Amino acid sequence: MKINIKVVADKAGVSTATISRVLTNYPGVREKTKKKVLKAISELNYEVNAVARSLRQRKTYTIGIIVGNVLSQFYSIIAKSVEDVAHKYGYNMILCNGDDNPEKELRYLKVLKANRVDGIILTPTGKNADYISQLISTDTKIVLLDRLIDGIECDAVLVDNEEGAYKAVKHLIDKGYRKIGIITGYLDRTTGRGRLNGYLRALNEAGIKRDDNLIKVGKFKKGSGIELTRELLQSPDRPEAMFVSNLDMTLGSIITIKEMGLKIPDDIGIAVFDDSEWAMILDPPLTAVRQPVYGLGSTATEMLIKKINGEQIGLDNKPIIVTLNTELIIRSSTKTQPMPKNSINIGN
Repeated sequence: MKINIKVVADKAGVSTATISRVLTNYPGVREKTKKKVLKAISELNYEVNAVARSLRQRKTYTIGIIVGNVLSQFYSIIAKSVEDVAHKYGYNMILCNGDDNPEKELRYLKVLKANRVDGIILTPTGKNADYISQLISTDTKIVLLDRLIDGIECDAVLVDNEEGAYKAVKHLIDKGYRKIGIITGYLDRTTGRGRLNGYLRALNEAGIKRDDNLIKVGKFKKGSGIELTRELLQSPDRPEAMFVSNLDMTLGSIITIKEMGLKIPDDIGIAVFDDSEWAMILDPPLTAVRQPVYGLGSTATEMLIKKINGEQIGLDNKPIIVTLNTELIIRSSTKTQPMPKNSINIGN
């Protein structure tokens, strides 16, 4: 006898729909029912024909994710969280390393489309808006991660970049630092803009005048961190403290600070955006803005799968934007500064 889903359903005493829900790890199936179905599947040696299921349900049970750099700790955690949630719901994952390169991003978007993935999670470069708009208009399910695209209405999961940067720079100000530099990247992306805006908001609230010589913009990469930190610290009027706005840039900054023979926090105070295990064990450990990185990926995947199943619909079909909060972890990379004579502590 040919073993099919109906035979399994009859043996388990449930409907074929229940069998499908169990096979796809769909939520809401009682544990007792699930065990009964899995027992029937095992006893009948039933194997799911993925191709047949795909044709029947018009799904491939595969999602794609395009990240900025798979070597980055941030993106490796993102990929892990996406895969965990995808696996929970019976989906496979195709991981693409876009490398923050618009041409590679476009290529992988086309590859994923050609492979008929059910949906895509994307950390966008912002340079392929026309093609992404075309995908959305043809009902390709997309969730943006960590960044928005100017002019594109799309569901997204973000962190509050501005507030996170604001808290870090305010902490530096509260410690008595007044000449504070920033190293950041990609102002054409919402992450870079948000973190710069948070820095400027903290300065403005404290009555500290903006100094463009203290604002260094490059790429969110280690090389930029090395180069821009050297520019800041070799200037005649170097800052008392600096805010570095991503993990890879921070690594570059630390390399330069050590090469220059400077000590943290005696010679330069530092606060950074992105926490990590190595930031905790440095001497001294770094004050850092901790992002809910795993939560970014898992929330985006839950959202995407709901969209695929027709469950995730915004009010009046408007995109759903979920913004997650950050946490400032205060460690030992700053120290209280002596107040200058005849000065007042503005704004604090």
